[in-house]
Amino acid sequence: MKRVLACFIAFIMAACMSLEMSDITGFAASKPTVVVIDPGHGGTGDRNLGAIYNGFVEKDLTLQVANAMKTELEKYDNVTVYLTRTKDAVNSLEDRAKFAQSVNADFVFSIHFNASSEHDFYGSEVWTSAFGNFYQKGQTFGLLESAELAELGLYQKGVKSKIGSTGKDYYGIIRHCVSRGIPCDIIEHCYLDHAYDVQYLKGQDFINSLGVADATAVAKYFKLKSSVNGNDFSNLTYNTVSKPSKRVHQDITDPEVCDIKVLAFDSESRNALVEMSAYDSQSPVIYFSYSYDGGKTFSTLQMWDSSKKTQSFNVKIPTSSRLSNIVCRAYNNYELYKQSNEVAIETR
Repeated sequence: MKRVLACFIAFIMAACMSLEMSDITGFAASKPTVVVIDPGHGGTGDRNLGAIYNGFVEKDLTLQVANAMKTELEKYDNVTVYLTRTKDAVNSLEDRAKFAQSVNADFVFSIHFNASSEHDFYGSEVWTSAFGNFYQKGQTFGLLESAELAELGLYQKGVKSKIGSTGKDYYGIIRHCVSRGIPCDIIEHCYLDHAYDVQYLKGQDFINSLGVADATAVAKYFKLKSSVNGNDFSNLTYNTVSKPSKRVHQDITDPEVCDIKVLAFDSESRNALVEMSAYDSQSPVIYFSYSYDGGKTFSTLQMWDSSKKTQSFNVKIPTSSRLSNIVCRAYNNYELYKQSNEVAIETR
């Protein structure tokens, strides 16, 4: 009888282990949740260092955030946490995925920071797989993660996927994890080369706050409970992204609409009140910029309220300009832009 009972228990445990994540996100997991945190980069050489700006080195930051995330996540019950690297060492993307597979990971979270060639972008973004259940799980977690990072003051660029030239996921860590049946998200916390984000990075204990935010998003996703900090997400409800019927291609086109009108000009303040309409059916508009010299120079990227198609703002015209030609740009969250019509105004 004891042998039969033992076999039955083993069968039930095996069946539970075979459940896809979409089967357990609706309630607290009955088996230990296995999380693998992947601190991006590591080792020597330009590629392994990651981004380096304003005194920050990406490979060092990713390990700091990963350690903070692990410490916070281990405060929760029924969860086992691993790091793909615990020191400054080279570790291939495939080896990271193989390690996650060896410990039966339920999810891999790859920790990164960002930079752009023109140093003009800022904010957080999450990348996930473009395929089926992996997209569903990655998008669902990504929305929770974005909400946590937004609470820290970081601008949110969205949860995205990208297909490479081979028709598979573009990013290697996601591709290697998916090929082993493991969902994976890349968390690009913020930009090391933009003042808006750097102001936060230089704040006291902000790196630790990023790790706590990451861990909290994971705890919410898996509906974990903590006997240490008192958090209980076992009954948390959140929106689950639908499973796509086919792979989700990235947006490769500019926004469809970017039109402007000059509503008024105040000669004393030199402010032109501009009304701008911007729209993209495939991805949200998240930034805009403006020029008062016909597009020769543009402002830094401004935050666009993606819940609105039309917004108004002031463009300050220098006193040296007697005739101003105002033109604007609208950027979607794949960093593609459309330039507006040009409006000339007398400013003397």
